[in-house]
Amino acid sequence: MRNIPANILTELQSSELRPFMLLQMTIDGTAYRYTDCDVPIHETNLYEPRAFQLDPVKYSTASIVDYVSFEIDDLDDVLKPPFIAGTAQGSEAILSAVVLDSDYAVVDSSSIIMFEGEIDKWSLDEKTIKVTVASQFVRWSQNTLNRHGASCRWKKFKGVYCGYSGGGTWCDRTYARCEALGNEDNFGGFRWLPSMADKDIWWGRSRG
Repeated sequence: MRNIPANILTELQSSELRPFMLLQMTIDGTAYRYTDCDVPIHETNLYEPRAFQLDPVKYSTASIVDYVSFEIDDLDDVLKPPFIAGTAQGSEAILSAVVLDSDYAVVDSSSIIMFEGEIDKWSLDEKTIKVTVASQFVRWSQNTLNRHGASCRWKKFKGVYCGYSGGGTWCDRTYARCEALGNEDNFGGFRWLPSMADKDIWWGRSRG
C-alpha cells in the first residue's frame, strides 16, 4: 500500500486537489521533461507543458513484465529528432504524479513515481508519438542465446574461448578434466547444475 503524505491528504479534504502527470525521458544523455498541466511545473527540475495521454498500466498474472503506453503531442517536431536520429529504444522513462495546490505550487514538494522503465517500442505520425515503456524486469523474459549445461560448452579444445595452451592433448569437457589441466578458470559449463536437478527452487525469503 502506498503511503500518501499528510499535505496531500489535506488537499484532498479541502477539495483543492489538482493532480497532474510528469514525464521524463532520457535519450542519448538528454532529459526531456513534460507535464500534462497547462503551466510549467518545477519539481527539482522544470517540466514543460505538453499534451500527452496515458493508457492504463498493464499488469500480468502470467508474467512479471509490466508495460505502460502513452501518446504525446509533437506538433512542434521537438521530439522527432531524438526518436528518429537517436537511440530512443532502451532509454529511461519515468512517469510520476504530482499534486498542486490552488496556487499551482507542488504539494509536499515531491512527486510520486507511478511507473519507471525503459522505452520498448515507439511509432509516430505528423502530430503525435506513441511510446510503450516496459519495466526493468522486461530483461527477465528474454531468451538466452545459449542453453547451458554441466559440461563445457566450448566446442574447440585450445580455442579462443577455451584458452588452454598447455601440453594436454585431449579434453572430455568435464570440470574434472579442466581442473586437471589447470584451466578451470576458463571452464565453460555450470558444474553445479546436476546438484540442483532434484531441489526445489523459489524466489525471495527462505521458506519458514
